[in-house]
Amino acid sequence: MAKLVNVIKATGEIEPFSEEKVISSLVKAGASLEVAREIVAKVKPHLYQNIPTFEIYSTVMGLLKRRQRGVAEKYNLKKAIMDLGPTGFPFEKFVAEVLKRLGHREVATNQIIQGKCVAHEVDIVAKNKERYMIECKFHAIPGGRTDIKVALYTYARFLDIKHQGFDMPWLITNTKVTSEVKAYALCVGMRVTAWDYPEGEGLNEMIDKSGLYPVTASTRLSEKEKKQLVEKGIVFIKDI
Repeated sequence: MAKLVNVIKATGEIEPFSEEKVISSLVKAGASLEVAREIVAKVKPHLYQNIPTFEIYSTVMGLLKRRQRGVAEKYNLKKAIMDLGPTGFPFEKFVAEVLKRLGHREVATNQIIQGKCVAHEVDIVAKNKERYMIECKFHAIPGGRTDIKVALYTYARFLDIKHQGFDMPWLITNTKVTSEVKAYALCVGMRVTAWDYPEGEGLNEMIDKSGLYPVTASTRLSEKEKKQLVEKGIVFIKDI
């Protein structure tokens, strides 16, 4: 019987290594089942007890780049979004363009809106059927989650500027959200888009549907080149 190998996630949690999880993530990114199984077979000999998940990810990425470079860019998406940091401004620009591509109108970033009590800088304003006040919560460090404090202040800001023609608050984040955030948003009627949430409609799915990928996902550029492009305001692969 094969020995159980545990992995340490970015959150510090320990869980058993799952071949199925790696295969599923590869297939979801566009790899064939055959290639996914082949990669996992090559990764397994390098596993050791309490191996950090980022080491597994690095090994998988290296193998995937050699087999299917285009798929590697999609598989690299979560890290690529985090690499748009350290500030949240490139992320806001990225999300705004994704929303435009998906059919939202009147999309504008960094708008100063006068509330009943104070003025607010709104990350993104966008209109579809409803006019949204969008709060972009960016995390540059793996393992983080967007918690209830962010949901609370997002909704409080919405209440202060609602009279300016806004129909709904929308929290968009590049990480997962806590169960409290989900419950609170459902209770007050706030839209939330996070990584893999809602199911089938998460930020990663939105990006895939838009066909817009961050320049930091490129497998052809060095880390230095990616950083220089982001600093120049170039955040999409299509623009290089």
